[in-house]
Amino acid sequence: MIEHLQQGPGPPAAPDHADLLRLVVLRLQGIEHAVPVEDVVEVLRMVAITPLAEAPPWLCGVIDLRGQVIPVVDLRRRLGMPQRAPDLSTPILVVRARGTTVGLVADEVVEVLTVPSEATSAAGAAASPSAVSSAIRHRDRLLLLLDTGRLYEGAASLPVRAYAHPA
Repeated sequence: MIEHLQQGPGPPAAPDHADLLRLVVLRLQGIEHAVPVEDVVEVLRMVAITPLAEAPPWLCGVIDLRGQVIPVVDLRRRLGMPQRAPDLSTPILVVRARGTTVGLVADEVVEVLTVPSEATSAAGAAASPSAVSSAIRHRDRLLLLLDTGRLYEGAASLPVRAYAHPA
């Protein structure tokens, strides 16, 4: 499992090639999704999640990450998939989304992948409700690129800070 993601230099880009995208690939119900590696802070194994009153059903609750209280989103429920009970090996992908740190519960974190930017295409109307920003074709794979900021929309007004430890 990827514990901390370090942004290394990556593969050198040839002068005549388009920009490259670095992605963290994860699976949900056997479907591959991705988030930009620059949005990812780290990947954790499942920890105790404190539920929040009056939270949307896709918001699992909050966790204490080294003194910072962060909300945790169940990606399966957020994307309209059947719920799956997490176990100790279930990963939480910690991402930075529009100035907020959020945990995303996935089935599996697969790899860090580099693809050419021209491999992306706009997601169709049939895609998950606004959480998928584009589809990426890479060799024989189809990845759905998640908009990490949209995944947490609708919960930003919850009083997460009220659960923070006193300084």
